Amino acid sequence: MASELRVNTLKDASGNNSVAMSTVAEGSAKVWADYEGATNTVRDSFNISSVDDDGTGIFDYNYTSNMNANNYAVSCSSTDQTFCGADDKSEILTSQVEILTHNSATTVKDRNYNAMTVHGDLA
Repeated sequence: MASELRVNTLKDASGNNSVAMSTVAEGSAKVWADYEGATNTVRDSFNISSVDDDGTGIFDYNYTSNMNANNYAVSCSSTDQTFCGADDKSEILTSQVEILTHNSATTVKDRNYNAMTVHGDLA
C-alpha cells in the first residue's frame, strides 16, 4: 500500500531554512544528464532512459518519465568555447529533447563534456 505525506513547507532539522513545497515541485530539475558525446556514454543522469547519437553533434535525450507538455525550459553546456541547444522548438517533445553541440565557428561537432537540465512539469 502506498503512503502519502502532505506538507506545505519543508524545514531543516533545526527548524530553519524553510522552503515551500511549490518551490520543490516547480523549481527542481525534472531531467539532467552528464554526457560524453564522443563515446556516446551517459556518465550520470536523472530521469534519462537513454541518449541517441543522431550524427555529429546531434543527441536525443530520452526521458524515463515524460514531461506534461513541450513548453518546458532546457539548458545545456558543453566544452571548448562551444554553444549548444535545441535547434528548433519542434525538437522539444514531451518524451525527449534533441540538443546540438557546435564549436565557436557554429559547426556542429561532438564534444567530450555535455550537460543538460530540464525544468517544467512532469506528466
